[in-house]
Amino acid sequence: MLLTALSSSLDLLSLETWAPGTARQVLAAEPNDPSASAMAGAPRPVLRLNNVSLTFGGVTALRDIDLDVAEGEIRAVIGPNGAGKSSLLNVVSGLYRPDRGAVWFGDRAFSQVPTAQLAGFGVARTFQNLALFKGLSVFDNVLMGLAHRVRAGFIRQLVGSPLARRIEAENRAAAAEVIGFLHLKDISDRIAGTLPYGLQKRVELARALVARPKLLLLDEPFAGVTLSEKRELAEHVRNARDRYGATIVLIEHDIGIVMELSDHIAVLDYGRKIADGPPAEIRSNQAVIDAYLGVAHEDETELAS
Repeated sequence: MLLTALSSSLDLLSLETWAPGTARQVLAAEPNDPSASAMAGAPRPVLRLNNVSLTFGGVTALRDIDLDVAEGEIRAVIGPNGAGKSSLLNVVSGLYRPDRGAVWFGDRAFSQVPTAQLAGFGVARTFQNLALFKGLSVFDNVLMGLAHRVRAGFIRQLVGSPLARRIEAENRAAAAEVIGFLHLKDISDRIAGTLPYGLQKRVELARALVARPKLLLLDEPFAGVTLSEKRELAEHVRNARDRYGATIVLIEHDIGIVMELSDHIAVLDYGRKIADGPPAEIRSNQAVIDAYLGVAHEDETELAS
């Protein structure tokens, strides 16, 4: 009787503490968005960068970046090496604090994104260098994408809490579903570190998707894989958007894949955004062509300063 009462009390405490929208999860927003009046009546972008700048020891990584990412779109961010692409993604992920500007997730704005709260905001990310648990199975790696949901705690598990059992069952079902969606079922028991690199990339995508993120950040997901694997993975990314409704921000060097996969493309050069539009527009933009070919800009001195 005592254990049952304790379990029920702990379940209620867990729901009060961790339910979406409660005080512990909602962080105070920055001052009102300066462009809010211009967007009256329009849906807010899923992601917005407003006047974001970042420097490292006097070197400008990002300068006055504005970027709106609409719900359901695949937005690529491209540019030459050193253009600031990874810095931008690290600002959005909270790994870097910008010198000025704000990052908005819907109606929440932050001068520095709280990394520990990303999952609560519906944000998931993959990394340029694989961040898998190489000694765990594919299934367990994917399950780790739901670690933020495991709120039941040791005591609730110890007393066999119904909430703990329900969370575990839901997590395993979600992992099994996304594994099937990405055609990984036949290797779900394999140790991740023994898989070919292309399959490991797909496992990392599955781990990011398992929590059904509103915003999915992909850092060079096609790097190091074969042409056929790129095409297959690109189809999985597109299907993930269509099936789960995820908005996707993609950093990638393969321009062919970017042009084929993206709805809109933002181009960075010297830490500045030099173009932003649909693929057809970007393909013919002379500033973009010059940046990739290394042609000197008329304002190169200003950009490099």
